[in-house]
Amino acid sequence: MTITARSPDDELLGHLYDAVMAPDGFQKFIESLLAGFRLKAVTMIIRHVATQEIKGLWLTGISRESVESYALDYAREDMLALHIMRSPMAHFYASNLDLPNPERIVETRFYNEWIVPQGVAYAAGAVVLQEGNWLTQLFLQRAPSEAEFTRAEMDRLNRLVPHLQRTLQMRERFAELQLGQNFLAGGLDVLAMPTFLFDEYGRVAHSNRSAAALLREGGSMWLDNGHLQTQDRIVTGKLSLEIGNAISASRGAGSDLNSVVLLQRDGKLPLMLMVAPLRLANSARAHGAALLFAFDPESTPSVTGELVRRLFALSEAEAELAVALCCGKTLDDVAEQRGTSINTVKSQLKSVFLKTGTKRQSELVSLLLASPAYFLAQDQQGR
Repeated sequence: MTITARSPDDELLGHLYDAVMAPDGFQKFIESLLAGFRLKAVTMIIRHVATQEIKGLWLTGISRESVESYALDYAREDMLALHIMRSPMAHFYASNLDLPNPERIVETRFYNEWIVPQGVAYAAGAVVLQEGNWLTQLFLQRAPSEAEFTRAEMDRLNRLVPHLQRTLQMRERFAELQLGQNFLAGGLDVLAMPTFLFDEYGRVAHSNRSAAALLREGGSMWLDNGHLQTQDRIVTGKLSLEIGNAISASRGAGSDLNSVVLLQRDGKLPLMLMVAPLRLANSARAHGAALLFAFDPESTPSVTGELVRRLFALSEAEAELAVALCCGKTLDDVAEQRGTSINTVKSQLKSVFLKTGTKRQSELVSLLLASPAYFLAQDQQGR
């Protein structure tokens, strides 16, 4: 009887291929990677080659807030990430083995303001896949209490890369099939508001007719290999993070609270982009997804004060204030337009918060844009 010895990577490979269908994707794989390689943290992200825009896919050992800080403030200064992008892909590189002039790391703002507070001593990473300008990357981090990365460990990780590539591509195809078969994609076309459906990789899987028309206008928003871009790099980064948070919430991790990102435009009121998590089904195999609603106060019907008043039992003044905020106006704008004090407007806003169950202006705007008041306004104008 011959007994075949199990490879130390058999469990890793098992979690890797399970990820193709698992509702939490590669989460168990990266958690197994963390334990097997004595790591502090593991992150799988998507990065734009030119803009360094970051989309967090799966994380362990690191908070989403830390990834957001990295994405918004430090991604362009990460010497290891830059080295990896300049080197042959599908190969792991370590900060202590492969960086030219590694002594320069401690002189960087990135090291002192992000790496040190994170408690990281060594890092390794690879570009696993590339689609156009977008890279799928895997990064590993070790604490000072652990040993440096070795070349043998890099070779072991490199042997996993073909499996990583295969399972990522298989999961992408499966997600496309799932979203394509879902009734919601076709149902979005009945909505007057421009609406985008995002898959778990932060790519637009479907856009309704209004959204397609918005993209055709050009200038403010467009797609880059399926990834939504805006004319403002900072807004694009924030929007990507909010979409990532919503996708995570759709899997049951994080808050279900909708978020609103404002896209400023020259000579126009800002475009309001509301992001919401989406649970496609009760199926155990449902992948993460998110919806984005684009509200343009200049080209779409406004929410009417009368509908808002009746829907939320507001006074006439409170309803007018809520509608004004939904259309991009500030409290100062409302006070000046009415000829009243800012304190009076703030007092009315507190009452609106109480009656609508919201706590912040962004929550109130999200509620109004998602409420029947908006869609009833659309319907009434079309008659």
